[in-house]
Amino acid sequence: IESITTAKKQGLRTFMFPGEAAPIRLVPATAYFITMNPGYAGRQELPENLKVLFRSVSMMVPDRQIIIKVKLASVGYLDIDNLSKKFKVLYGLCEEQLSKQRHYDFGLRNILSVLRTAGATKRTDPDADEEMLLMRTLRDMNLSKLVADDVPLFLSLLRDIFPKQADPPKKLYSEVESAVVATIAKNKLLLSDEFLTKVMQLYETSTVRHGFMLVGPTCSGKSEIASTLATALTSIGIPTRSVVMNPKAITAQQMYGVKDPLTEEWTPGIFAWLWAKYNNRALKFNTWLTCDGPVDAIWIENLNTVLDDNKILTLANNDRIPMTENTRIVFEVENLNNASPATVSRAGIVYVSATDVGWKPLVLSWLNARAQTGPAASEEKALLTPLFEKYLFGANTLDFALRELRHVMPVSAQILTVQVLNLLAALLRHFETRNEALTSLQYERVLTYALTWGVGGLLETEDRLRFDAFLKSLGAPHACEEGLTLFDYWVELETKTFQKWSAREWTPPPGSATFSSILAPTTDSERQGKRKGRAEYLVTNLLSLPHSRNPPSFQAVLLVGGPGTAKTSTALMFFSKYQLSERLWKRVNLSSATTPERFQQTVEAELERKTGKTYCPPGGKQMTLFLDDMSMPFVNAWGDQVTLELGRQLIEQGGMYFLDKDKRGDFKTVIGMQYLGAMNHPGGGRNDIPNRLKSKFFSFNMILPSLASVDNIYGAMLRSRFTPKAASPKVVELSSRLTKATIDLWLNVKKTLLPTPNRFHYVFNMRDLSRVFQGVLSCPLEVLTSEERLVGLWKNECLRVFADKLSREVDKQFVHQAAHEVCSTHFGRELAKAVHETPWFADFLREGVEDESGELLPAPKIYEPVPSLDVVRAKVNFYLEKYNEDNPSKQMNLVMFDAAVTHLMAISRIIQLRAVDDRPFVR
Repeated sequence: IESITTAKKQGLRTFMFPGEAAPIRLVPATAYFITMNPGYAGRQELPENLKVLFRSVSMMVPDRQIIIKVKLASVGYLDIDNLSKKFKVLYGLCEEQLSKQRHYDFGLRNILSVLRTAGATKRTDPDADEEMLLMRTLRDMNLSKLVADDVPLFLSLLRDIFPKQADPPKKLYSEVESAVVATIAKNKLLLSDEFLTKVMQLYETSTVRHGFMLVGPTCSGKSEIASTLATALTSIGIPTRSVVMNPKAITAQQMYGVKDPLTEEWTPGIFAWLWAKYNNRALKFNTWLTCDGPVDAIWIENLNTVLDDNKILTLANNDRIPMTENTRIVFEVENLNNASPATVSRAGIVYVSATDVGWKPLVLSWLNARAQTGPAASEEKALLTPLFEKYLFGANTLDFALRELRHVMPVSAQILTVQVLNLLAALLRHFETRNEALTSLQYERVLTYALTWGVGGLLETEDRLRFDAFLKSLGAPHACEEGLTLFDYWVELETKTFQKWSAREWTPPPGSATFSSILAPTTDSERQGKRKGRAEYLVTNLLSLPHSRNPPSFQAVLLVGGPGTAKTSTALMFFSKYQLSERLWKRVNLSSATTPERFQQTVEAELERKTGKTYCPPGGKQMTLFLDDMSMPFVNAWGDQVTLELGRQLIEQGGMYFLDKDKRGDFKTVIGMQYLGAMNHPGGGRNDIPNRLKSKFFSFNMILPSLASVDNIYGAMLRSRFTPKAASPKVVELSSRLTKATIDLWLNVKKTLLPTPNRFHYVFNMRDLSRVFQGVLSCPLEVLTSEERLVGLWKNECLRVFADKLSREVDKQFVHQAAHEVCSTHFGRELAKAVHETPWFADFLREGVEDESGELLPAPKIYEPVPSLDVVRAKVNFYLEKYNEDNPSKQMNLVMFDAAVTHLMAISRIIQLRAVDDRPFVR
């Protein structure tokens, strides 16, 4: 630019760019201008050496009324003074009084778009009243983007500003509307005014804008609205195809392309390749290139030249690919929180509120679709309809669940409805395959079970009790035993009756077993004979449900639970039943370092090519992909988890795009995959997962086992160890009280020492309980010769597990006092007094022994009480001297004061507990 400017100043006819020898003819009228919106994400400040070559001009907000007046006159309106004033006042009031939404735009671009449409309307109906035409245009072009709560206010403003006009009739698109109605019927959807209105709003937007956005919460009907319109247009001779990609499942370089800095070789991006392929006037169909993923100000800013009147995609290799008339660019997003005002103003917006279509059409269209499969299904609809009215519609069950109860992760009414329908369909498949007819009572049992877990599956124990009481108040067809809820029962599909979940008491495996290898049965994981555990029953039925668009079903289940609730163990027990000759499984551990590319490579490594671009698991078998710690992937600066966006694309679209340079833009279809996920409760520093991914899974909460179950689990382990043959009667009797004492101490500590931002590690879960009993069981029986020894060991293990992790001395003193009180309550004051000073235990005090040949063997690791700190100090100093002799270049000069000795014993205990996993405790 500087060389051009200099040549113009010198009045040259030709000039040369720096470093080039070829002369360039200079056109004297050459000029260049820069427009920029500094100050928000996605924009860069110009470098100073470029700024000095330009004269800066600050643009002020123009007088909109003058612009409106001129534009109205240019398109044939006569009453321009009156109409321009009304137009300006309406938009001013909208900016002031409507709610603040990121996708609202009442700026100049929107004004010009409305005026263009108003001109087209005037030309088609030149004799109509001008006020009516402008009012109708303003209404029709703005209603589509308003959230449901703002619609009444906007219509009220419109009536106040145009008081002479009654509600003008909508512009008719009779051919398109008839095609849409026919498509809705063909797809077995429910024809509702709200759904039809949104489809027609999308059509109107697509006729006046070449780029438009479908915005709204998950499961609100966005995808179905776009699909319905595309199918309807195809049916009336306007063939329309939708090509979908998720821009956040790939990097910006993989999306647009990248130039190698050394070789300057250009590798096209996926979006750039698709853009070049479908922007072709020779194609005999229209293409909607759909970006189905979160918007941020980085990747979408590159499309500003596409969305404005230039309609050109500019790439880093200087390619400029124009947009053709047979292409539209579509964005399907949950929100526009990260979109810049420049982007929002360039695109048409159709907002679908959660209440526009709602959750009821999901149920009614599901019933309609099932009723069309045969006479038996028609009878099924007649029986199920009043049951839905009783338990869902009339009872406001979803309102109660969302308003009065607290789910462990945020969910919407639509997500809960989809869960109910999917679980209901999964259970009814058992009877469909056998052509069995059910009675009204049997349908009621199945629906009640589906409601219990579909709506209440994400509740914790207290809220499950409240939801159980609510369902029983509606007349749930089962009388539970005292103290039990509907969550404690299941529908036995053979007898079609409720059966109670129950876990058998754990018995030690034959021979020896290590602590870490033991899986104790609970109601979630129990499987005895043909009976499955509660979680396994749900997972098995839901994964057998085929893919469906209505309601969305993707063969995906998500286990949600706090730490130590056996999510992973339950999944692994489920997979252990697989016949690997028929079904495979793959565990993928996600972390904050898992990138989309690494995740895609992991999945691709488990696939083989079937035909063309279709891939499947080895041998054409089914495979379940276990996504452990699913919420762990890193949340970027825009609030997106890009790794999980790739997961959503894989689940929802059934594949992913090739990343190979020679196959960019080709879609790799993946078949034969099912998905099982596990994640911690969100909150408290733990991530949630994207709502649009959440809706693809059937999610339920893995709660902690009941105190009775915990008592049974660890009590059975202690009974298997402290048998009358192995220990004295007093020790055996005392061991039976250890479980209740440990649970009481655990509950007290958990209730009192809550996590805070400074002490976020104050978390006490089932794993802590396990560590206490693991320590008790790791001590040889020959050491535990008295009640005092056993209580001392128990108290030491409790303090090591509960107190050593604490950062404040006052908290440690609380645990010491609580342990002493529990000791007095459960073991008596005499024993509590005897172990008031908690004994330390260590496993490195024994001396090495000589074998028959005189060779010194390693000292045996016996976990036993410490006589005194002086004995430990002497032993530690002995090992320290030995280390210094063996490592003269790394000698350590340590003073073993009391605190150092106790810390050393605490660390040694943790290490020896890991080692004891390799040694059996059941003898």
